Amino acid sequence: MDPWWLYLLVFTFGYITCQTFYFFNATRVSLKLMKSSRVIYLLMMAKAMEKYKIAEEVMLMKLKESEKEEKVINNFQENFNKERQSFQNRSVSWVLDNTPDTFRDVVGFDNWESAMKYLIVHREEAYKFWRIEEDDR
Repeated sequence: MDPWWLYLLVFTFGYITCQTFYFFNATRVSLKLMKSSRVIYLLMMAKAMEKYKIAEEVMLMKLKESEKEEKVINNFQENFNKERQSFQNRSVSWVLDNTPDTFRDVVGFDNWESAMKYLIVHREEAYKFWRIEEDDR
């Protein structure tokens, strides 16, 4: 007598095993993609902060060249720092708000300073994104 139930059992076990491995592989790829997108986003925000700093320095230079009062210069610096701080806070909160609750523990940062530390830890991925070679660093 042919053990047809054994064939069915082996097929079922193989199917479930295949689906399980597919699920684990898809989960791994999804988490890697989320990490990469966070690194690239933080890299873009860090580049934006560089541009903010350049704009601030140019504006300060122009204010000093035009011999504006020290009060005007200090007021500009204070307002610019507030705007920069707001930009940093909004940047990080945007990532946190748009991350599903399930993956919130995996984010790795919760403020600008910890986000920059996260970017430093994952700088190799950022270098790969910009295609920066070892010699160019």
